[in-house]
Amino acid sequence: TSASIVSGASTLTTTAYAESPLIISVGTTVIWRNNDNTAHTSTANGGAWDSGVIQPSGQFSFAFQSRGTFPYHCTIHPNMVGTVNVQ
Repeated sequence: TSASIVSGASTLTTTAYAESPLIISVGTTVIWRNNDNTAHTSTANGGAWDSGVIQPSGQFSFAFQSRGTFPYHCTIHPNMVGTVNVQ
């Protein structure tokens, strides 16, 4: 499953990551693709994952092994927020 970091994301909030909320099943791997022209991160609020810096055109993946709601953000641009709901 793919999640996009959209163009102009650093000026956005809940629409910086598309789709958000992202609804997936346990065992799904999400790939965040940076479609912006600046670096970003995908970092779980609770520490479940941290992509490190994702450069433009770069990507990061994480496999969700448990149910729950996982809010996340960009550590470079903290206004950028998203949620993954694992069912």
